[in-house]
Amino acid sequence: MAVKKELNKFMMKALHNVGEYYTDSVREQLIKDGLQSSGELAASIDYEIVDGSLDILNAKYGGAIDEGSSPARQQGKTSRAMLKNIMDWANMKGIKPEKGTMRDMAWAIAKTVKKKGIIQRYGNQGAKIYDRVYSELEERIGADLMEGYQLDIKEKLNKL
Repeated sequence: MAVKKELNKFMMKALHNVGEYYTDSVREQLIKDGLQSSGELAASIDYEIVDGSLDILNAKYGGAIDEGSSPARQQGKTSRAMLKNIMDWANMKGIKPEKGTMRDMAWAIAKTVKKKGIIQRYGNQGAKIYDRVYSELEERIGADLMEGYQLDIKEKLNKL
């Protein structure tokens, strides 16, 4: 029978604290970088603690924004859902076609995304927001987790 590792109260508190300020910082960075249209992505960013690890959660398309979207391997049909999402995004951003319809423009954007990937200003490689925010907060995160660990050890020693 496997024994589940129980988190100590100070480490759990530290993980929650880190989860709060890390996700807040990611949301702020998304807004600062202009990577939101509806606010849905920023609102979806959350965290949970699973087996002593901090897991960061976000909307399904958040990974593509952060890590980029590699060019499609198959240049098949563009889905209606993708076209609708692009048209919704363009409407939120106030982007209108110079020629043709919104659908024509969305199709051209979808074709380019499939060919080159997304977010040109980041070299179509993604915004790397999670990595950038972590780099800024790395020392604080390390200090907070170390403090939680130390307090748990002190508490256990005091109980001996």
